[in-house]
Amino acid sequence: MKVPRVCLFLISASVLMAQLCAARGQAQNSDPNQGNAVQKRPAGPPGMPPGRPPGRPAPARPAPPRPVPPPPAVRPGSPYSFRPGDRDRMRRYYRRNLGYINRSRRPHFVVGGYIPLGYRGYFRPVPPHLLGYLPPPPPGYMMGYFDGYCVVYHPTTFAIVGYVDLLN
Repeated sequence: MKVPRVCLFLISASVLMAQLCAARGQAQNSDPNQGNAVQKRPAGPPGMPPGRPPGRPAPARPAPPRPVPPPPAVRPGSPYSFRPGDRDRMRRYYRRNLGYINRSRRPHFVVGGYIPLGYRGYFRPVPPHLLGYLPPPPPGYMMGYFDGYCVVYHPTTFAIVGYVDLLN
């Protein structure tokens, strides 16, 4: 009797399945603590409890905020003041520059405030021959010109102790 190939294949597949099920049953019966329990996951990296997948690393902590420089020592009365004729003398010296200033984009300075970070590189020192006509700035302070302002400031903290607006 000739058996078709399809039948032989099905018989051999069913025999293999029976052998696999029998082998599995013997493995389950060999462990008395395990009935219909869920299979355990393999242990994770050392230091982690078994069965738990390793989590994501903790996010990095943000950098601490930069310290704010202390306010100027003297706020109520300015340690520097310009005389009445100083504004006119500086206006005559800087008259060529005053026509090119965009008045709508000028910064506003305040005694006791700070020079904004974006403007610090544009300050130019007042020339020595003009400084000879002005009262000397306090020790450790500088006098600079920017966009129609003549400002007396500290070169490290950029704290403003006095200014003159040459356009008003």
